Amino acid sequence: AGGAVKPIGFSDRALRAKSTCDLGPEGPSRAKARHGAGHVESLGTAIADARFPRGPQALTRLAVLALVLVVLTSPGCKIFSPWQEDEYSRAKNSIEGYEDKEGNWIRPEGSRADKAMNSDVPKILRKIPGLGERKVDKELARAKLQEANGFYQAGTNAQGQERKELLRKAAASYIEAGKNWASSSLEQDAHYMAAESYFFAEDYPKAEDYYVKLIKEYPRTRYQDRVDQRRMEIGNYWLQFPDKFYNVNWTDKTRPWNDTQNHGKRVLEKMLLDSPTGRLADDATMDIANTEFKRENWTEALDRYRDLISVYTDSPHQFDAHFLGAKSALLAYQGPQYSSEPLEQADKLLKQMVRQFQKQSSERKEPIAEMLAEVQYRQAERLYEEATYRNNKQEYAAAIVYCDRILDNYPDTPYAQKAQEIIDNAEGKPSVPTPYMHWMTYVFPTRDKVTPLLKPTEEEAAERQSLITRNRPKSPSNPLDPTSGDSQVRTAGSVEPVKR
Repeated sequence: AGGAVKPIGFSDRALRAKSTCDLGPEGPSRAKARHGAGHVESLGTAIADARFPRGPQALTRLAVLALVLVVLTSPGCKIFSPWQEDEYSRAKNSIEGYEDKEGNWIRPEGSRADKAMNSDVPKILRKIPGLGERKVDKELARAKLQEANGFYQAGTNAQGQERKELLRKAAASYIEAGKNWASSSLEQDAHYMAAESYFFAEDYPKAEDYYVKLIKEYPRTRYQDRVDQRRMEIGNYWLQFPDKFYNVNWTDKTRPWNDTQNHGKRVLEKMLLDSPTGRLADDATMDIANTEFKRENWTEALDRYRDLISVYTDSPHQFDAHFLGAKSALLAYQGPQYSSEPLEQADKLLKQMVRQFQKQSSERKEPIAEMLAEVQYRQAERLYEEATYRNNKQEYAAAIVYCDRILDNYPDTPYAQKAQEIIDNAEGKPSVPTPYMHWMTYVFPTRDKVTPLLKPTEEEAAERQSLITRNRPKSPSNPLDPTSGDSQVRTAGSVEPVKR
């Protein structure tokens, strides 16, 4: 025992602990007596060899270990990075939903769900009041709901100011009931009933706020049609007050504190965003367009009418949208120096209206005919302005082109006669104006690489001159006149001798 070799890398204490662990509860002294020192020496040498490999085997093991560490720490592995979540998992969880603490299967939707899913606040800090969700108290929520129902029933049976006070109390109780049980059907009903209470209490701004909150928290609520109807009524009521934004309202609770008409417009626009395919979507679009028409915002009104025509094709407002849209386009036209797009839109809407709504168009034949005549007059005016501009610059060939278009397309307008006068005055004149001091071009060398070797012949000059010469309409020839080229009368001089 005294001559035993101590293994390299192991202390006496470690060796005694290892021998005790391997040899059982007999202890090191009894183990030595039974096995001898040779057993301890061979055991220590084997452990040392296993602990410190050498040669190619050691390099292979180190390479495998390094590869495993690289794989485990890669971004795709979640053993060392469990907090990372890929886009597919987030999309799947948002579609399938989750199970809350009460065991209810919840599909995350609405502003609260989006805020909870995208929140950067750690889960530990969310339990702090004000940062996380409010504690659910179902019994208190049901009690508040019953209390609110009592106030609501009493308010519907009351009259005057007492009715409004009871309905406002009912709204406050409904709100408190919803806060005590968030993300539940009870909160959905509480939001709707709170908005209804404020609506019948004629507190329309607060009613609109809770209708919006209901739609935000529960986008697929079963009250969607009723909410659209209420918001439609509120928006149309506010559209009746064209007060300025600086006129402040301090006493009337039925209206916002300023800019009532624009608030009504925004209510209808929000309704279209929240329910673009609802039953009242076309009515809301038509109301917004009519409001802009009354405010003489012709371009905005035209855009709204066009939206109704293209999006809500089965709407009963189609004919009125065509008619008022064409009128808005004509009123939006600013003159021949500006864009012709409003005229083109008016012409398109009028022709489409006459083709699709023949019965209704026949009932409004006179105003439609007036608008069609105005469109033709304005288009002829644009061509005449361009022809006059070219004529003043002595570009007679270009002026004749525009005048020909007036005579061909708009012969019934007053500009047809003026166009004919421009054509008559341009006969015999050069197609383009002669430059001032044009003789100076012969003094200085030209930049053209190839100059004509010959002057134009008389035929070429006559051909160029004929470009601006307009042939006058010939009078119908008399077939009985022997001197006419188209005469059918044969004279003695015109008869060829017969060869026999």
